[in-house]
Amino acid sequence: MMSGIILIVILLVASGLIAYAGDYVGRKAGKKKLSIFNLRPKYTSRIISVFTGILIMIFSLIVLSIFSENVRIALFGMEKLKREITDLQVNIKNKEKELSEIIQKYEEVRIEREKAIKELESYKKKLDELEKDRAKMLTEIKNLSRERELLLRENEKLQRSIYDISQKISFLNKEREKLLEEKKELIDEIQFLNSTITSMRTEGIVFRRGELILNYISKGSLNKEQAEKEAKALLSLIENIAKERGAGSEEKGFIWIPEAEWKKLLDAFTSPGEKLIRVFSLANIFEGEPALLNFEIYPYRLVFKKGEILVLKVIDGGEDMNSIEAKLLEVLSEVNRIAQQKGVLPDPLTNTVGEISFEEFYNIVYKIKEKNKKVILKVIVDEDTYNSGPLKIRFEL
Repeated sequence: MMSGIILIVILLVASGLIAYAGDYVGRKAGKKKLSIFNLRPKYTSRIISVFTGILIMIFSLIVLSIFSENVRIALFGMEKLKREITDLQVNIKNKEKELSEIIQKYEEVRIEREKAIKELESYKKKLDELEKDRAKMLTEIKNLSRERELLLRENEKLQRSIYDISQKISFLNKEREKLLEEKKELIDEIQFLNSTITSMRTEGIVFRRGELILNYISKGSLNKEQAEKEAKALLSLIENIAKERGAGSEEKGFIWIPEAEWKKLLDAFTSPGEKLIRVFSLANIFEGEPALLNFEIYPYRLVFKKGEILVLKVIDGGEDMNSIEAKLLEVLSEVNRIAQQKGVLPDPLTNTVGEISFEEFYNIVYKIKEKNKKVILKVIVDEDTYNSGPLKIRFEL
């Protein structure tokens, strides 16, 4: 926009030019005695001067209107401006009212904020107290965890102890049952011996009741004809043993087998898998009487391999010979028990799975005594042993 100074200069210059032109025209009209509207020349010059002033005013307004927005508004938009001012005043009052409400709300919010700050401080204090309590509780939890671990370990020890005791009780119960069975068998044996003694004859006993006559291994899986052929071969072998021992005769026969036992034998030969057939005497057999037989059938299997260690035992060579002998007998008894538990079948009359010579027994006794200190005795399987037995062992120090 054009600056105010330039605008003033233009107005001054234009006004001067218009005034000069009006004066010039008025003077010319006076000199020439011109008349407008039949007026006297004096009045005509005055009208020209007035008209010149009006032109100056009109020109000034036009120029100001062109170059100044404020002048245009003042001349042509005053009513609109008044209306806008009135609207603005109303808006200002509304805004002042809103501002007052906002200030009031601000005060309320400020008060609430102060309360919240106070509550926050209170919560912070409570939080600090809770943190302290939490730290104490964590310490207590750690202590309780340690105590729990100790209790768990103690519980595990107790569980192991209970398991060991239950195992021992189970083993003792089995031993008790076994002893009761042995007691019953002994009672039966005594009763049988008593009845045998009362009817004793001059002839001697060839086979004792329950005596193992023979262990026989069969491959099984035979057809009926092959089974009967092998069964007859087995009976022929048993018959030879009976002859040698003095049982039976040509008239009475040398052996006798119940029909059920014969069927059991044939089933063993025809069924699949290797079989161990144990031949026993059913009763006390005297000279000249045929041997009465029964069979026990078991799967034939390997129980111990050669070189396997059965027992490790610490024996003090500094003790006297009787103590060493007693401990060695305990070891042999343990070997016998282990072998039977693993599946080696014992001799029914002696309840043992093998034998050891007196020479071998006392040789190891003397060797232990010579050491004159605590030694580790190893009982080792001397050769592969099947469930038919016998178990052969050797000692190592």
